[in-house]
Amino acid sequence: TVSVAVVWIYSSLRTRMNKFALCVLAFAATAVSVNGQYCDASSTIVEIAASQPDFSTLVLAVQTANLTDALSAPGPLDVFAPTNAAFANALAALGITAEELLGQTELLQQILAYHVVADGASCDTPLEGVVETLLPGNTLTVEGSVVTDGNGGTANILGTVPAKNGQIFIIDSVLLPAPAGAAPAMD
Repeated sequence: TVSVAVVWIYSSLRTRMNKFALCVLAFAATAVSVNGQYCDASSTIVEIAASQPDFSTLVLAVQTANLTDALSAPGPLDVFAPTNAAFANALAALGITAEELLGQTELLQQILAYHVVADGASCDTPLEGVVETLLPGNTLTVEGSVVTDGNGGTANILGTVPAKNGQIFIIDSVLLPAPAGAAPAMD
């Protein structure tokens, strides 16, 4: 069934083939079925992210923030993983360089914790509604393939990759928590 899914994904994306589509296709090809549930049998979230060039900024941030072990834990964890382009756009919008962000370990840890969900996480179940992140007191709202952060900013879920310890939701924007003491964004 995995090969049928890979062929279907390839044929449906063929007309819009780009670097990201190839990345998702490579991820899909590594999945195996265990009792009808698709899970990567051997790789953690960190190992999968480290194997994909489009997550090099995220991996560097995780390493700099000393979160590699936490994201390699048994889980389950759901991680919203911004692509390199998402980080570049966020840094430009914030008017800072990657080096400046990486130099602020505490801020970096908070931003990364805001991208991780432990409660309700699983290998193959999509998230929906308001979800608690690992940043205490901060939530995200997931509606279909759109994630809304504490500032009202949104990210699109471009794909989902199962891992041994949870799932990776590939997103096109960096999610930012509301500033401390700020009222939650209203729709």
